[in-house]
Amino acid sequence: MPDQIDPAMGEVKQLVTKENFTQWTKDCGVKCIQKQYDEMAIAAVKNGRSLQEEMQSRGHKDFHNFSKSCPKFRLGSWPIEFAELGSGYVLYFQFLAFLMLIFLVHAGLQVPCMVVYAGSSNLVDWSWHEWTKAYSTDSSACDCVGNSSGYAATCGTWDYDLCRDQSDCAFNETGKWICQSWCYAGKYCPKTDTGVSASMVNVHIHDGSSVLVKSYSSCTQDETLIAQCEADFRSANTAYSGPDVDTGKDRVWIGQHWLSPGNLGPDEATNVIIPTMYTVCVISMCVLILMAYSSQVLTDYKVDAGTTSPNDFAIMVKGLPSTATDEESIMEFFKEHAVKGKTDTEIVKVVIGWDIDEWRENIARLKDLKKRLDATDRTTPEAQEIQKEMVQITSALKSAGTKDAKLRSSGVVVVVFRYQSDMRACLKKWDSFWANWFNCASSDIGFLWKDNGICKGEPLPRFPIGGRPIAKLSAARAANPGDIHWAELAVPQGERIKRLAITNGVMFLLVAACFGAVYGLRIAAMAVKESAGSGGVWLSLLPAFVVAIVNGLLMAAARMLGDKEFHDTLTEQEFSQAAKMSVGMVVNTAGVLYFIYATPSEWYQDGGLVNGAFTMLLINAIVPPIVPYLDLGYKIRGNIRGKLEDRLPYFNEVLMRGPNPKDPEQMKELKAVKAEIEAFKRAYAPGTMNPTRRYASAIKTFVCCLLYQPVFPLISLVGLAGLGAQYWMDKYLLLGWYSRPRRPLNADIANFFVRFVKLVGPIGLSVSFFVFLTPSFADKNAVLGQFIISIVTSAIFSLVFPLSVWIRCWLSMPCREDFKVQEHEDDYYQAQYMWSKEMKYHKDQFIYKNLPEDKNPEFLKPGESTAVSATDMKATFGVSAGAVADDAADGPAKIALKGGRVVPSEPTIGGSVGGGPAPVVIGAVEPTIPASGTTTAEDDRPTVPLVSGGGGLPHTPEPGRTPGRVIWEFEWKGHFSAYDGDCQDYMEKKYQEYQSGGGRSRVNVRTKGIQISVDFSKMSSKRDGSDHIQKIRRKETE
Repeated sequence: MPDQIDPAMGEVKQLVTKENFTQWTKDCGVKCIQKQYDEMAIAAVKNGRSLQEEMQSRGHKDFHNFSKSCPKFRLGSWPIEFAELGSGYVLYFQFLAFLMLIFLVHAGLQVPCMVVYAGSSNLVDWSWHEWTKAYSTDSSACDCVGNSSGYAATCGTWDYDLCRDQSDCAFNETGKWICQSWCYAGKYCPKTDTGVSASMVNVHIHDGSSVLVKSYSSCTQDETLIAQCEADFRSANTAYSGPDVDTGKDRVWIGQHWLSPGNLGPDEATNVIIPTMYTVCVISMCVLILMAYSSQVLTDYKVDAGTTSPNDFAIMVKGLPSTATDEESIMEFFKEHAVKGKTDTEIVKVVIGWDIDEWRENIARLKDLKKRLDATDRTTPEAQEIQKEMVQITSALKSAGTKDAKLRSSGVVVVVFRYQSDMRACLKKWDSFWANWFNCASSDIGFLWKDNGICKGEPLPRFPIGGRPIAKLSAARAANPGDIHWAELAVPQGERIKRLAITNGVMFLLVAACFGAVYGLRIAAMAVKESAGSGGVWLSLLPAFVVAIVNGLLMAAARMLGDKEFHDTLTEQEFSQAAKMSVGMVVNTAGVLYFIYATPSEWYQDGGLVNGAFTMLLINAIVPPIVPYLDLGYKIRGNIRGKLEDRLPYFNEVLMRGPNPKDPEQMKELKAVKAEIEAFKRAYAPGTMNPTRRYASAIKTFVCCLLYQPVFPLISLVGLAGLGAQYWMDKYLLLGWYSRPRRPLNADIANFFVRFVKLVGPIGLSVSFFVFLTPSFADKNAVLGQFIISIVTSAIFSLVFPLSVWIRCWLSMPCREDFKVQEHEDDYYQAQYMWSKEMKYHKDQFIYKNLPEDKNPEFLKPGESTAVSATDMKATFGVSAGAVADDAADGPAKIALKGGRVVPSEPTIGGSVGGGPAPVVIGAVEPTIPASGTTTAEDDRPTVPLVSGGGGLPHTPEPGRTPGRVIWEFEWKGHFSAYDGDCQDYMEKKYQEYQSGGGRSRVNVRTKGIQISVDFSKMSSKRDGSDHIQKIRRKETE
């Protein structure tokens, strides 16, 4: 092997070693990058350097080297501290804490119920309970019926004549029941031992082949006769205990220590505190949901404070005809009609979602093959076959784009406004209740608040087709670049619904199959119990483990099926997967459990519902958080990692030839080695956290434990423990093991699951306590009354009361003034410099991004046309097809920072060896040389714009150089420096409003991507995230 020899050391060196890959495992982890990166970017501006120069001055040769120097987060850090991963990760841990808080509150509220349960021991009475009468009061249950021979068919002192004196008494044990009237009633006559003396308790007895009740409660008692017995040997206040008493010992029941309502017995409970406390639980949950949503909104705002995202300026419009391929005409339409009462709205750019129906299936196939290839050893015949098929599909795609190809619009476009205020005003007009349901604008009721939009207004304008206004349009806030599935925008609604029906049908069949499997296991377990005499908790273990395994399969199936559906955005796809996972696992866990133990008498048997709920929910709450710790995917890839050392000599032999061998065969070999290195790099990379699965797992634990609280109050602690284990395990894995997420996670999925809890939680608990408590109560109306209160409250809260209304009310409170002032008018032409190329709509869409820079510049300028003709688009159709194929097959490895910053995450393998070839980047592809005047996706543009010499942003006048104007300055190192020109006019405007008495003294200002709080009354400022107070001053130039 042609290793290199270092002349100075006389040692043999290798370009690629195993240590490079083991180090990559560590480098993939989550580190505190954003804070150090922003500080370095600010220092670069202050020192008049580019970011690369500032990075090198600190001893970092590139971004990867810099990221390696960044510290890891502390395990004990608050979730808000790793906000750079996106508000979604912060809110995920807050969401778990919110669910734990609900269980903690409910556990406390159920203490009075458990105290009542601890004082009763009537479990055996469920032996004679008729489940068909569990939810109604049967007034005839204790009617006198007599035995099979008609004996005791009416009330009478039937035992008195059998024991008149002590010497001639037919009973071994006596009591005053001898002097009490009774009759034989049916076996479903309740015991009714609450509030009566022991001798008056009804007793179940055997009468030949049938069971009857010796019912004292059915008869009127002769108090004179009873007083006579109380004065002689029959005075004992005990229940009848003759040899014919049926003790119900043919069944085994759970113990009294389970503290379930079963302790009260059937139709015997009278304490109304129990259903009342569950009504309180429902109401408290509604309050906690409001608090959680409010906290999420505030946290999301805090995380995103100081950053402006592309979708702050953009809307997504649907309903355009397929012939709408002229950007200019679409821009003109929205310029005139976007905002109510305005006909000159400034539109920056229109990005058309082009229809690529002929590519879609091939691209989907390529992605599937890529996943299979990543999980396969590249040296195997299977991998070679996969690669061969990928090459064929890629070649077909690259040859598909011709000038004769049909270029159609998907009917979906993204419209980018210059000002955020115009975007918000557009949504008020086009995304209101009236717009969505009646295609009309809204109008105000004059005497109410401004922009109340309560009344129906004029019809919305329609987009012209052939000169006539025909097409109805709908508009909503656009997703951010990178979140839009451009290739799926054109999929017809009918095809979407068909695919959705197929995937949901498959999911239904999977859940149904699990029902059958678990029910079969239950039958088998009962057979074992009857034959071997064993039961209890252990009989519930097997179905519990099976349900846990099937839940894992359901999550995998939901993810796979969600990938097969058509969605406009990645977020919508995640919602679909999350809904399938959550509903599937809840039905599979809670539904199956109730199905196999449906009757009340089965709830409290040993090995019944209570045992099953405890074991199944304990296993399904504790095991799923532990499974990610194993990182099974990483362990499975161990067979690939084990082959690395055998391949290293060959890698180094090929790499030593240099990065640009002239021999075509050697170049082909080099590419193959780079691809194989990429595969080994993936094999060494830890897994990544899957938020969708983790949210779904938490919801499954929460809903299942919530629904079984009324039948087993201690299950609240199981839910609390399970969610706590998930919180700490996921936090440990995210901060200590997992690879850093490729993109920041937004708050949408957290908001989705809070709404899911809002919809399911209060209503589910209301129905649950009615179902599980009613069979135990003598007066069914005691539970029914509380149920009606709970269900009405829940229905109004869950189905009628929108959380958005609560947020509006909450934000209008005086205590939320600090939240409302954090509003700033951003200009797209300034904000665009904060984002990397991939975070711009016209550089994200697959055809636009392959246009030359002179046709589709990254940075747009006011007053210059941005429209791209259909002819120019068609000219790059073939190039775009090839690029889409390459992206599907390769997928560049990058990570995103908060605020739209995207950077490469590839490490450098090997080092510079004297006289040798350049170091090799793991997974590198052939370098792309950008066109003149462009920047590549891999440039190190910071979150704040970097301008050499401390100048302002492009197209922004340099402050301090325009005579006869006001300049705002801040104190820095003992002298005053001018703020950048991007905020001067805004600060002066807010200052004048403050001076006139119509504005606030404290406002938030964003300059160069940094948010600062300015206090005009104190003439001071503070940068977001810093405690340092700076003086400011207003200076008028001559």
